[in-house]
Amino acid sequence: MILQIGFELWTMQNDILFDNIYIGHSEKDAAALAKETFEVKSAVEKQEEEATKPKKDETKDTPKSPMDLKFADDPVLYVKEKLDLFITIAKRDPIQAVQFVPEVAGGLAVLVVTIFALLIGAIGGGAAAAPSKDQVKAKAEQAKKVAIDTKDQAAEAVSSSAKAAKSEVQQRSGAAKSS
Repeated sequence: MILQIGFELWTMQNDILFDNIYIGHSEKDAAALAKETFEVKSAVEKQEEEATKPKKDETKDTPKSPMDLKFADDPVLYVKEKLDLFITIAKRDPIQAVQFVPEVAGGLAVLVVTIFALLIGAIGGGAAAAPSKDQVKAKAEQAKKVAIDTKDQAAEAVSSSAKAAKSEVQQRSGAAKSS
């Protein structure tokens, strides 16, 4: 004997309803209950859903001009149409093309500057050759000497400051005894 039934559901959709729950052992009885309740409601609910579904407006989805396009909808079509519009206007008046479609003009300017910078880098601004082993060893020896000199200077500074501190302590203690 079943006294209680609990359902725990987690869903990301609204309007989910449960009714006509059957508990039993007979598949025949379950199928009969489904035929009497679920199948009748299901057909009506599908018809109602189709009737209330918003109609898709074909003219709204198809842009009438390149200015109606949105980059997020179709990036390739957006770039293609904007570039085509820019070229068409630029054939008549390049200044007007830059004013009317500035995003394409800016993109083309960035492209030209990038190509120019790559050419300058490849032709004249190439990196120097890697240093030879002898040059690396010489630099390492030079750095080692500088490190040793710096260490000696730091040690000398510490010892001289310690001597100065001792003499100052002695002067203060001598001045304190005489007073």
